[in-house]
Amino acid sequence: MSHLLAHAQELVYTLESFMPSAYQRENLNSMLGLFLEARGYPLPQHCQTKSASALGRFLNTYDWPTRKIIRTTLQHIIKAIFSRPKVQSSVQ
Repeated sequence: MSHLLAHAQELVYTLESFMPSAYQRENLNSMLGLFLEARGYPLPQHCQTKSASALGRFLNTYDWPTRKIIRTTLQHIIKAIFSRPKVQSSVQ
């Protein structure tokens, strides 16, 4: 499990580094927080740290490297899958 957490943490730090400003990094963290809470309410109006309008501007108005983020996320997922420890089967 710590193997997966290390990959997730590395991915979040990498994605944060792509954001052009501190304001956008904060908005990204707020959006990730909404998804990671897993309460079934990933909509901006349910965010505790940023207003819905701030998150709406982040998603719809501000320029951030969408393709680079998608590409990097896919690369991290593939890396995590192929580098996961092998599980020994107890079936004989």
